Amino acid sequence: MQSKTPRGAYILSLAGSVIILVSAIIEFVFSAVFTFIPFIGLLGIPMVILSIIGIIIAVVALVLSTRLGGLTNEGMVHTVGAVLLIISIISFFTNLMGGFVLGFLLLLIGSIMALTWKP
Repeated sequence: MQSKTPRGAYILSLAGSVIILVSAIIEFVFSAVFTFIPFIGLLGIPMVILSIIGIIIAVVALVLSTRLGGLTNEGMVHTVGAVLLIISIISFFTNLMGGFVLGFLLLLIGSIMALTWKP
């Protein structure tokens, strides 16, 4: 029996978003430290910028994943799933660690589940 909300997609997307956020914060801390090391500092600045973008992407994914848990309209679920799919692909490139890869995969699978969900 199907549930009235996309519970599986919600759980996987939320878990992936949290892992990506933790990964982005860790990446930010390490890249900020690299900016203070002589000769490596120039490499740290682009890493800081990428990690800030990664944090923003992770927060957007977290908000949309949370929103996904309360949706019952099939069209809205599919729309949020499509946006989460795009965000998961972007997060793979903005987080150098790929959200520990596990976060990327969970968000990717959760967004695909949201795209294929039927009430």
